[in-house]
Amino acid sequence: MTRHGLDDRAWSELEREVVDLFTALLRVDTTNPPGNETACALVLRDYFARNGIETTLVGELPERQNLTARLDGTRPGPTLSLMGHLDVVPADAAEWSVPPFGGVVRDGYVWGCGSTDMKNQVAAEAVALARLKRSGAELAGTIKFAATADEEDGEFCGVRWLCREHPETLRCDYLLNEGMGGLWLPVGGRKVFLLAAGEKAFAQFRIRTRGRGGHASVPEKEHSAVIDLARAVTALGLTDPPAIVSAMTADFIDVVVADAELAARLRDPRTARAAGAELRRLDPEVASLVEPLLGATFTPTILAAGKAVNVIPTHAEAFIDCRILPEMTLEVTREIVRAVLDPLGIDWEFEWVDVTEPNASPAPTPLSESIARVLRAEEPGAVLAPMCSGSFTDSRWVREAFPDCVAYGFAPFVAESFHAMRGGRDHEPDERILVEDVTYQALFFERLARDLLA
Repeated sequence: MTRHGLDDRAWSELEREVVDLFTALLRVDTTNPPGNETACALVLRDYFARNGIETTLVGELPERQNLTARLDGTRPGPTLSLMGHLDVVPADAAEWSVPPFGGVVRDGYVWGCGSTDMKNQVAAEAVALARLKRSGAELAGTIKFAATADEEDGEFCGVRWLCREHPETLRCDYLLNEGMGGLWLPVGGRKVFLLAAGEKAFAQFRIRTRGRGGHASVPEKEHSAVIDLARAVTALGLTDPPAIVSAMTADFIDVVVADAELAARLRDPRTARAAGAELRRLDPEVASLVEPLLGATFTPTILAAGKAVNVIPTHAEAFIDCRILPEMTLEVTREIVRAVLDPLGIDWEFEWVDVTEPNASPAPTPLSESIARVLRAEEPGAVLAPMCSGSFTDSRWVREAFPDCVAYGFAPFVAESFHAMRGGRDHEPDERILVEDVTYQALFFERLARDLLA
């Protein structure tokens, strides 16, 4: 009996190797802040040393080091980088059914903070590299590996710093990282795998309203900074900005939306918003993929006003998490905000807080074609759907530093679907991944390297 092309013994050996390394990484608390990625990197260093692979630790702070390694082929060829971050978001143990840093294996899953974001991919990439080394694979080109710090916060230490201070560690022709890619959903009897070819950018801003202060015993309804801020936040949070449908998004809609008539309305900017609302009622998971790709998103996240309960404050402010497409500019985004708030007749000010540039890699490319070939060897009907992810990843810094690099987010889940995961488990209590999925990911990265660098 075979499993993903391996007999029972070979699969069991691979599963044990992956799970052992994976759970060891999960048991290191790398909550950011403060990070503590070096302790996790040392687990990888020891694993690679046992497999005859030299590694380097490099970083700004002793406790926040990045680990890099490389495997050179036997003849010239392209460079493929396998990258993943070691830090994780904070986890409240009271909200978990298992210890978040216990690396627990139960009910066919590996549980733990970072089990899908993204120590699973780090472990799978590391095992793939070790298996290639042990097998003496004759490759054309080079494989680079980078387990990095500070992605979740991103202020220093990590990929942006590496690109600036040690660009040789990440310079490559092709890069695989995180970013929703590899999640799949059933459409028309086929498995459609997401391929994160690009990502939206931060265009986060602050809105400040001003009003008349005074004693709270005498309500100030017409000139209240707090009430005006509430109106502004509500208007922004509920607005549907003008729709934009790029060529990549139009193709993505055609692949993931089975209803041809609904897909046609989603592709048309004039009807896309109403069609998106309909899709949300019919299939919330697919809508969560499509709607953020139709333009800017405005999500109010932080509100602040006043310091004493009996004092009407003279000003109030809100922070808005805004994400924009590669086709958009900051100027256009600000005009959308103005069009929403000016009709309210309130006194408001605008300030950018955190701004990045959106970027994307083309598709198809030799890398995407290689991904598709490897997938279809196991899933003959598999379809690859390039998309622009709504979330931030470190691929942004690599694309900016090396404009010719093709960078994708991809780590395939073959057993558990996007719907079964209810859109994914990143940053959630009881974050977990099927043992079968993380084991297959290691096999996939090994096979991809053999195919791409043949």
